[in-house]
Amino acid sequence: MSVINAAAFRLGAWRIDPTSHELVASERRVRLQPKLMQLLLRLAREPGSVVRREQLLDDVWEGRDVNDEVLSRAIAELRQLLEDDPRTPRYIETLPKLGYRLVAAVEPADAAPVDAPRADTPRAETLRAGPVLDASGLPVADPGAKRRLGLAIAISIGVALALAVFLATMLPPAPGAFQDAGDLRLRVDRARPFATEPGYDQSARFSRDGRLVAWSASDEKLTRAGIWVGSRDGGTRRRLTDADAWDFSPAFVDGDTAVVFARYTAATCEVRKQSLLAQESVRLTDCAPPPATSRLDASADGRYVVFSQRVGDDGRSGLALLDLDGGKVSNLTDPGADAYVDFNPRFAGDGRQIAFFRGRQSEQRLWIMPTDTPARARNLVPTNGLLYGAAWLPGDTGLVLAGDLFGYRALYRVDAGTGALEFLGARGARYPDVAPDGTLVFEIADYQANLYRGDLADPLKPPEPVTTSRRYNNQPAHSPDGKRLAFVSNRDGLEAVYLADAAGGGAERLALDTAQRWVRPAWHADGGKLTVTAILNSSDGTTCLPYACSTEHSALYDYDLAAHAARRIDGLGDDARYALWSTDGTWLYYLRREGERNRLWRTAPARGTTPHLVIDANVEAYELDAGHLVASVQGEAGLRVCGLDAHECRRELTQTVAERPFLVDPGYWLLRDGKILFSGRRDDSSIVTFRLDLGNGKVSEAFPDGPTTLAPATSLSPDGKTFVYARTDRVSIDLYLGEPADETAPGKSRQ
Repeated sequence: MSVINAAAFRLGAWRIDPTSHELVASERRVRLQPKLMQLLLRLAREPGSVVRREQLLDDVWEGRDVNDEVLSRAIAELRQLLEDDPRTPRYIETLPKLGYRLVAAVEPADAAPVDAPRADTPRAETLRAGPVLDASGLPVADPGAKRRLGLAIAISIGVALALAVFLATMLPPAPGAFQDAGDLRLRVDRARPFATEPGYDQSARFSRDGRLVAWSASDEKLTRAGIWVGSRDGGTRRRLTDADAWDFSPAFVDGDTAVVFARYTAATCEVRKQSLLAQESVRLTDCAPPPATSRLDASADGRYVVFSQRVGDDGRSGLALLDLDGGKVSNLTDPGADAYVDFNPRFAGDGRQIAFFRGRQSEQRLWIMPTDTPARARNLVPTNGLLYGAAWLPGDTGLVLAGDLFGYRALYRVDAGTGALEFLGARGARYPDVAPDGTLVFEIADYQANLYRGDLADPLKPPEPVTTSRRYNNQPAHSPDGKRLAFVSNRDGLEAVYLADAAGGGAERLALDTAQRWVRPAWHADGGKLTVTAILNSSDGTTCLPYACSTEHSALYDYDLAAHAARRIDGLGDDARYALWSTDGTWLYYLRREGERNRLWRTAPARGTTPHLVIDANVEAYELDAGHLVASVQGEAGLRVCGLDAHECRRELTQTVAERPFLVDPGYWLLRDGKILFSGRRDDSSIVTFRLDLGNGKVSEAFPDGPTTLAPATSLSPDGKTFVYARTDRVSIDLYLGEPADETAPGKSRQ
């Protein structure tokens, strides 16, 4: 799809120039990547009409094998550049399950911008007498004075320009430069592939001078990973480590002549160091072993390494500081039993602060602390979610944060003083790093996950697909009669709840507010309603878009399947979420987020009872059947098995399963009729689903496969015969590099 002969045109406040790939509005000028310009032109061919997603993929990507994620990412980036709001679009409207529509008028290039004042608008009269001014605002009473003033202005401008050119070419950038959100968005939009080999290319870090990049690259079968080092321009690159392990998270030390990194095996983690000229690495100390995984970092002077280590017998991990000069390890943090994990630390440029994440799964938050007084650590961004790395900007006044905070994974700018968030874009981005000149490097991870159903009566029968989406599908829930299946998918944008028949046919999205995220469907006992959790993107009651909130709240809604309408359930307290109904339909159980804890509550809505606290602990997951309440509590081994009022509890699955050590994942288990289905791994690391009979304590293998997505990911039909689970079909992780415009990067010569 060529843009060479396409004519310029006006679109709202913007003038679109296809030949230069530019958007121009007032004093702003934005350059588009070729594919984004082609996408905009394709929409502009049919303004006001819906262009289907399949048509856009065919016309813009010309039949190449790309998935819906590529199109969604391109639309999101185009909206950012047009400064469009997806909730109240002025340019591009999303039609769920159909495609996109250009809602702004396409007009000739010489038309006036729609939001600009007309040239013939009368001027307001002055309030008091004064000299007559011309159109530029200069006095015209004395022509000679005007000429003298114009000459002085011209001389001043010339001197200022000369000084600016001198400073730009001779002096280094000031600390804190290159961190404006607008500049960062341009770098994100211009990002180019840096490493896209088969397997995972991830965890990239710049050298201190910005000339080199080190990263971790796996083999295609994802059995091992090594550290690679290359020049930023991609001209040279070579493999540094080649062990039968997963080498991960390199950071430059010793004046950029060596790297430290983490080496993971199935049960161990080591911090190691290797010179760029050496053939082997040396062990420095141990780090927190699997299932915990964490990046590490080195201070700018190369003396200290900050990493995650075990701090308690219950498996929790905190941060530690390694002095490379003497080898001393000092403890920095202990997250406590509720938060449980501190990980992914990053030194500020001056080494005086460390940013890190605290919390597990979707309850992670960004913290910062003074390096010399870690007891003064504070929560910088109160919003919790799945976080994927952060990096300090030059000058240490802000950070680039990757996280799934408001519906999908993307990059944000964080003010280091206030914690305020600004959306940058790059859907799918993870683990950024920033060079001294402001260049960004980050991962783009593309996930595809679908639901599958297995026959527990015939476990050797291959599982059948329930969904075939190119996006992420999980959180299945069978209806009480087993004829319908509710699940969550982001196939049309933000997470939403869908309803299908038991085999996945006829899937329809529930008529819920498309501006919010909807998760965790739970059936009423009569099958006529679903209780769903709304993740409300709001701060102090004000909706935040584009994704710039500093807080996130939740609420429970009942969705009437016959009326196609939702009603908020009142009286549950703040931040109610993740509900389940008792099998007789009397009790509504739910979690409430309170500080670092998700505590379990229940109420009987039909009786008008006051909510009652059931488990005063940090509950990660829970399940109900007619006689049991089973919960996974953070910091406790195994599962807590109780009566429905949480009394007379005991522990199950605390040590071994089938004579193998096994850690029960908080979301990879379910309860039905006195039996628990849960996932584990055989000696060859293949996944298997076990069955525990709570009556006799016996454990047996139920199915030779299991879930691999984020939890919750399983459901069992009421008759106990069909096991539905979410499985990751494909993951690609590539590295992208976004450089500032028109300045000389390290390793490049000035013109």
